[in-house]
Amino acid sequence: MRHDAPIAPAIVEQASEWLMLQWGGELQGQQHEAFAQWQAADPEHRRAWQRLQHLQQTLGGVPVDSARAVLRDTPDTQRRAALKLLGLLLVAGGSGYLVQRSEPWQATFADYRTPTGEIRHVTLSDGTRLDLNSDSAVDLRFSASERRIRLIRGEVLLTSGHDPVRPLIVETPAGDVQALGTRFAVRELPEGSRVDLYEGRVRVTPRHGPAVQMNAGDSLWFDARHSSALPPVSAAASSWTEHRLIAERQPLGEFVAQLSRYRPGLLRCDQAVSGLLLTGVFPLNDTDAILAALERSLPVQVQSVTRYWVTIKARA
Repeated sequence: MRHDAPIAPAIVEQASEWLMLQWGGELQGQQHEAFAQWQAADPEHRRAWQRLQHLQQTLGGVPVDSARAVLRDTPDTQRRAALKLLGLLLVAGGSGYLVQRSEPWQATFADYRTPTGEIRHVTLSDGTRLDLNSDSAVDLRFSASERRIRLIRGEVLLTSGHDPVRPLIVETPAGDVQALGTRFAVRELPEGSRVDLYEGRVRVTPRHGPAVQMNAGDSLWFDARHSSALPPVSAAASSWTEHRLIAERQPLGEFVAQLSRYRPGLLRCDQAVSGLLLTGVFPLNDTDAILAALERSLPVQVQSVTRYWVTIKARA
């Protein structure tokens, strides 16, 4: 990989979180060890951190005392916004052109977007209901001939409004998903896109592959050339639109992977307890409360190096 190649947005966010802890003077004891483990876990982690250090030098450095004062006195949402702006420079390798073309840049200026942990509900001009999941972004491209929604990041659930002239289309990097009077979700994944169909029908057209028609209850993965049927969608899969997660004898590892989408930083589940089965309804407005509930209901403990580095392990 080229040294100046863009860095994955998830790694950018992790590097920015470590920067925040470093500026805040919070790296102590186990935190130092966790930071070293993070750098050693992936060459891309080291590359992101090295680029971040180089960027600080390019910008003339940041006085430590001033940085700590800013992080102490600034509201959390503004601190994270500042770090995300720094992340835009980091992910693009200092190239203004790459910044403009990069997904984080596009998400920053999207028509509708949500930060980690927020779920947003919007009714569009045509009556379509749009539910935007955590850490998601879309652009609208409505015209006289079509209603196009470009999914930049994350997941969106749509209940289509009636318009006999203009089709409703969700565009992803892998291809288009056209509604045929329906309720469906589209999620952007690292290697393609996923469609969950709750009502009606949709037509999925990979960018360089044959179209596939889906019926209610179907779930499908596709990339630019291929598509593959997934197990039938569960009604509980859309519970995030009601600000809750529903687990029905779900392996803990799968549940934690879902929960991590709604919590900033790193949330991991140790392999030794990942197969424990979990059942319950969990409100998403307080992920700390969910972690506490896991400790009460399962033989696990929540180990927090910092609020941004949490591991669920077997109870000692």
